[in-house]
Amino acid sequence: MKTHSDLFKQGRKEEIWAKYCGFLDLNVDEFMEIQEHLLLEQIGLLGKSMMGRMLMGDVIPGSIEEFREVVPFTTYKDYLGYIDEKREDVLPRKPHVWAHTSGRSGEYKFKWVPITKQMYDKFADAVIGSMIMSTVSRRGEINLELNDNVLVALAPPPYITGFFLHSISESIDLQFLPSVEISDQVDFQERIALGFDLAMKKGVDFFYGISSILVRVGERFEEGSGTTKFSLDLLRPGVLYRLIKGLIISKIKKTPLLPKYIWNLKGIITGGTDTSIYRDQIEYYWGRKPLEVYGATESGAISTQAWNYKGLTFFPDISFLEFIPQDEYERNNKDPDYQPKSVLYNELELGVYEVVCTNFHGGIFTRYRVGDLIEVISLSDDEINVNLPQFRFHSRAGDMISLAGMVLLTEKNIWEAIKGAEVDYYDWVARKEVMDGKIYLHIFIELKSPSNIDIDQIKSKISDNLKNINSDYLGFESFLGYDPLKLDFLNPGAFGVYMDYQKSEGADLAHTKPPHMKPTSDQMSKLLEGTRLKK
Repeated sequence: MKTHSDLFKQGRKEEIWAKYCGFLDLNVDEFMEIQEHLLLEQIGLLGKSMMGRMLMGDVIPGSIEEFREVVPFTTYKDYLGYIDEKREDVLPRKPHVWAHTSGRSGEYKFKWVPITKQMYDKFADAVIGSMIMSTVSRRGEINLELNDNVLVALAPPPYITGFFLHSISESIDLQFLPSVEISDQVDFQERIALGFDLAMKKGVDFFYGISSILVRVGERFEEGSGTTKFSLDLLRPGVLYRLIKGLIISKIKKTPLLPKYIWNLKGIITGGTDTSIYRDQIEYYWGRKPLEVYGATESGAISTQAWNYKGLTFFPDISFLEFIPQDEYERNNKDPDYQPKSVLYNELELGVYEVVCTNFHGGIFTRYRVGDLIEVISLSDDEINVNLPQFRFHSRAGDMISLAGMVLLTEKNIWEAIKGAEVDYYDWVARKEVMDGKIYLHIFIELKSPSNIDIDQIKSKISDNLKNINSDYLGFESFLGYDPLKLDFLNPGAFGVYMDYQKSEGADLAHTKPPHMKPTSDQMSKLLEGTRLKK
């Protein structure tokens, strides 16, 4: 029996809700009490370790105020020479596992992150709470059941999403498609194919993974290529029933065969910038809205949406939270020697902030600038009686494109502008370019079908959308006296060729695609080589 399966087996719903979702019943003062208690506990652990003393100095802080006064903000560079070499002897607690994220080219291949057993166990609590809330319509309701089938589309260990999966599997009896053991042994594409094959045979209750995968599978069904090729597997009763049911529903509704006609999902849990972009498409294809979880490798999953799918709420017991206001962040960007000021959770107001985290439970990252900007959209959610600040992801701190210091464009801004142009595309990148002394936003899009496309018309739509989405962009063109948007289309296959090249060079999964925002000149040359369409 798994760690917490007894709660579900015995139907102890009040205890289940309190354990996984009870943080939503806190007020800000109660939230801060938990934050302070766990921070003081963490300071004690840091004070007994070599790296902790390096970060804090000779005097161990005795309060939140003293901690913030004497301990500087940190970035990953402050930990190099220790955690990148997996030095366990310098850490507050021995790691249970080592996770890594993508790292930055030219600085370090990966950002290695030590995860203690206590942190690892919290992964399961956070995601299980999100799974519960993705299925309910009111407080206290529990629809997650033991042995529910969970279709998985996550990167394997040592990526942190793989450890999320391991932690959940050790905490509660769920059936993962494919199993955790198989997921760890096959590459990402094979894992996805195996998962959907098993979903056809066994059914599926939850999807946990990447939003874009759900959209692409839905598109394949809509285009008629989502049906399974004839084989003996089709004669299995479960598969046959699902296909026949789906076909009957599609005929009645006079629509293509869609995934929601084959599977009746209880919940969908996703994360990342693309969740808000693809939300409507996912609901159309799969019959449910995706519930968003936000976090980072260095912090773990630190927030989730509730059952009304609006703002995200922070967990109180994952990391100590601080926030650098946007004006302080921008001042620090202009003057790297300036030390920005932060505010605490109970000091948040509406606006944009950079997230700063201090690990609880023996982690090492202390006053760590995660590199993300969030936007606080309200200080409570009256609709579901949650009295805690609500936020949404705004941007990666380094990914915003600044045009002449007048316009800041986020990845989401550009993504929404392209999506609103209603062009059938595969992927895109955007960068700032200076030509003949003029500043441009240059967008490159790979179309799925480039025939009969009016590039000028699409460009005009994207420009209009940017003006509607970002008010600063609205007057930018008039101020400059010229159109600052450039658009190029890439032949179908451009991103595929890029990914194949990266794989042939031994690139890690996180580096097989170029970033949407500000790709390097080397990345652009590989992407553009022999693929750009001419007007």
